[in-house]
Amino acid sequence: MLTSIGEVVYDWDVASDALAWSANAAEVFGLPDMAPFATGAAFGLACEDVGGRTRHDAVLDAGQVESAQAASGAGVPFRATYLLRLPAAARGAHGAGTDGCVQVEDTGRWYADADGRPAFAHGVLRLAPPAHETQSGPNTRAAFLAQIGRDVAAAVRSNRSMTLLVMSIEGLDRLNQEHGFEVADLAIEEAMRRAAVVMRRRDVFARYASNRFGVALLSCTLEQAPIAAERLRAGVEGAPLATPRGPVSVRVAIGAASAPDHASEAAGLLRRAEEALTASRRTAAGYQIYRPGTLRGGPATRAGRELDVVAALNERRVVAARQPVVEAGGTRRVAFHEALARIRETDGRIVGAADIIPVVERAGLVPLLDARVLELAARHLVAHPAERLSVNLSPLTLETPDWLGILAATLGAHPGVAERLIVEVTETVAVRDPDATRGRLDAMKALGVAIALDDFGAGHTSFRHLRDFPVDLVKIDGAFVQNLARSPDDRFFVRTLVDLAHHLGIPTVAEWVETEEAAAMLASWGVDYLQGDLFGAASIATGEAIGADGAAPRAAVA
Repeated sequence: MLTSIGEVVYDWDVASDALAWSANAAEVFGLPDMAPFATGAAFGLACEDVGGRTRHDAVLDAGQVESAQAASGAGVPFRATYLLRLPAAARGAHGAGTDGCVQVEDTGRWYADADGRPAFAHGVLRLAPPAHETQSGPNTRAAFLAQIGRDVAAAVRSNRSMTLLVMSIEGLDRLNQEHGFEVADLAIEEAMRRAAVVMRRRDVFARYASNRFGVALLSCTLEQAPIAAERLRAGVEGAPLATPRGPVSVRVAIGAASAPDHASEAAGLLRRAEEALTASRRTAAGYQIYRPGTLRGGPATRAGRELDVVAALNERRVVAARQPVVEAGGTRRVAFHEALARIRETDGRIVGAADIIPVVERAGLVPLLDARVLELAARHLVAHPAERLSVNLSPLTLETPDWLGILAATLGAHPGVAERLIVEVTETVAVRDPDATRGRLDAMKALGVAIALDDFGAGHTSFRHLRDFPVDLVKIDGAFVQNLARSPDDRFFVRTLVDLAHHLGIPTVAEWVETEEAAAMLASWGVDYLQGDLFGAASIATGEAIGADGAAPRAAVA
């Protein structure tokens, strides 16, 4: 009977990660045996999406249950829906979609050990063709692939770039639990409406799965894609979504891939963008460009070697490059420098942020890296009493309970540094939880440091937030500065941001300034400070230029 309705039973020993399947599992999956899915890790790698989290986290989510419930022996119930990519030999068994995926409904209970941690799970899986493959109409995966197929083929023939963005709304399972499926559906619809508004008319935009949206950017290179991604994210996240249960906030993740660079046909391009989407969830920025060989495997540097961040931290090989921030006036005197994390390899090679960021975020080492850069900045300020430095602070570090203690201890060990230190926090984290953020910023201000709001414009901070936060400086997101000469929209937006900051008496910095034309334009609008390769690339103490990979120099938490 279970086989006839596409259901299998499993037992999962969390400690050993062994998955034991019911006798009918191989028949239901269409496999010779269940060896490909013998462990939770192997099965999890084949799962495409669980409401923005891994299957492991969705099933063993102890964060929303009472500890007494786990300790009572009754177990903690779970329910998750996701896509499972079947091995090639099994894709005909259940009418798998064009990408080899079937939809899985996973329900059961997990049970805790003596310490209250998940030890064992018992569940039931039900397999079915993905809902978006059985629907008719424009909002299906197959229809989306057909819609963009001609554009991908044209891009390949003409050797002109076309970039595909894939966006997912994160945390839908939590939204369902807290507010119900109706509210979650309304939130998805409103997010789709907002996303469509910020896209260009000639771009192709569609919802092709339950919580996934595709945006085909015609005649768009990968270098231009971050600007579009920031607009897309800001348009959706900028303000809470209105629902019958009241406003709800959502976060999105975005992956990007380009034709013909990453694929020469639509299905392949979509798979690459979705791989990048998966990797983006391990980053603070929530955005990732597809990088062959680094998303599913271990972290690697651009030279193809493994980057051991732990060893670099232990061996004190994390160094700080400095990039000047200059006054926008005619003299362009250096006002302060921004400290940017770099790693010096054992052979002397310097590893830039593009290689460091994904590794430290995936390994959960961002707070340690931030603490090291803070220490380096404090030591530099002691040795150079006439200078000022800014350091970036990751959202993960800002929300860590230990951060304020680390900052206080560092400043206490380096007297006279606090008044010359600027701590940069990103705008998007500032508005995620305004009350909690305000408390943390007030505590940092009490220690004597200045606060800069980084990436200003990316998260659409409201006038009230900017007025209420103890901000000494705002840094206008470089994604809007880079394209000033060619984009009237960006010019209008940047001028509006400058006017807003000046109305509140807050000085402004424009990031990623690369041309004299842009510098003159920004200065004429009243921007106080300018930062970018036009005035000097990031460099270490010896003067060696860092970040020569072509990317705008960014800190480990920028």
